[in-house]
Formats: sequence, C-alpha cells, structure tokens
Amino acid sequence: MMNADPVLAYRTQLRSAASRRVAARRRRLLTVFALAIVGVLTASLSLAATTTGWLTAKPAPPEAVSGFQQYTPQLGFHPQAGGAQFVAEDGPVKLYVASNREGGLCYLVDEPWKPANAGDGGTCASKAKADEPLSAGMLGMSAVSDEGFATIVLAGRVRNPAARTLRFADPAGSTVERQIGAAGFYVAAVRARPLDFSPVVTPDGIRCPRGTWEPTFVALDPAGHVVLESKILLARSEACTSGGEGTPHGPYAQGR
Repeated sequence: MMNADPVLAYRTQLRSAASRRVAARRRRLLTVFALAIVGVLTASLSLAATTTGWLTAKPAPPEAVSGFQQYTPQLGFHPQAGGAQFVAEDGPVKLYVASNREGGLCYLVDEPWKPANAGDGGTCASKAKADEPLSAGMLGMSAVSDEGFATIVLAGRVRNPAARTLRFADPAGSTVERQIGAAGFYVAAVRARPLDFSPVVTPDGIRCPRGTWEPTFVALDPAGHVVLESKILLARSEACTSGGEGTPHGPYAQGR
C-alpha cells in the first residue's frame, strides 16, 4: 500500500479549512444582515409611532376620508386622506386629522350643521405651524341665532405628553375647559357672540365691532399643574377689517 503524498494531504486540509471558514463567514454575514434588517424595520416602526403619535386614536370613518379627499390641492397641501384619524370630540363635534405630503397636518371637523364630507376639505397647516408646542384656530361656526349667539369650533394641538386638559377664556371672559384627545389634539365647541369680535351680516346690514379674541391657552397635567401656556390670537375686528386665522397656529411674532 502506497503512502499518501504529505504535501497533497496538507493542501487538501488547507482547502477544507478554508471552505469551512468561508461558510462560517457567510453564515455570520447572513445573521448580521438579518439582524440589520430587523433593526431597520423596528426603527422604522418606532419612528412612525413616535412621529405619528396616534396609538390611541381610531381610523377616521369613510365620510371623513372622503372629506379630506375634497381638499383643493391648489391651496398648497396634499392631505394623506387614507391615514386620517379620529382624535378628539366635544359633544356632537368631532375632529379628524391627517398628515399632508408637505410635512404638516390637515384638520377636518364634523359638526351638526356641516358634516365632514360637506365639500370644503378642511384646513391644512404647514410643518412650522404643526410643530408649534401649542396651537389653536377657529375651524367652524354655526349660524348666528336671533339672540346673537353661535357655536364656534376651536381646535388645535398640545405637543406635551403630560397634558390632559386645556383651559382658556371665551370672548366674554368665561373660563372654558376641555379634555385633550389622542396625541394632544383637542376640539372645543364654544357658545359665544360673534359680534364681540367679528363682522357679522345682519338684516340691518354688516355690523363691525371693535374687538379681539386672544385668549391664553393653558395646558394642565392630571394633577392640575401647568405644562404649557401660550397666548394666541384667534380673531380681531377693527372698522370692518378682520384679523385672525382659521388654521391652527401658535402665537404670532411681536409686531404682527
């Protein structure tokens, strides 16, 4: 029986060892790659949950989705209607919110006098306005009664996870307090006299008061401690010239 060539045997052992090292390296790379994919997916999901923050919200009903789809994109925003969420309510008034492609938010209210799919598409805010720590805006108003009262709908967001309640003053100075809904969004239906701060068409013509509604909004935690506070102009009327803004916004810069 002939002896095996020691050099050939050594080379064979080297090739075998090299093959085992390559296979082991491939397995490690595949494991690292798989872990990286899982990490990316987990991070993406965590980021979506963090930036959206709507873990306690509910998907908006079809009529609200349809309402967002009626928004006019020529106004500069594109609501992502399919992801709309129901975030807050005050009695029969409901607030829906959707992200827009521009990085901001779009708001839509469902009111007894105007359903969510009435055709106006809601109102949209830029990223800068959506990122305000505390925002507010007048999103709707009912018809004025014979006594001069109307239901005014305010909505916005408090970007502080500790906030549970929002307090502010109505145009007459009375305190209004509402619970904050999902992800810090809120809506408040307030009975007020529009003639205290806004021009109103009456049977006797247009009445133009000189008034301002610029309340201080105070966000409170469950123990009643103040976590955010902001003075926001909602409406102003001077000699039939109106001011204010319907889109939820934060305080205006000094001098504006």
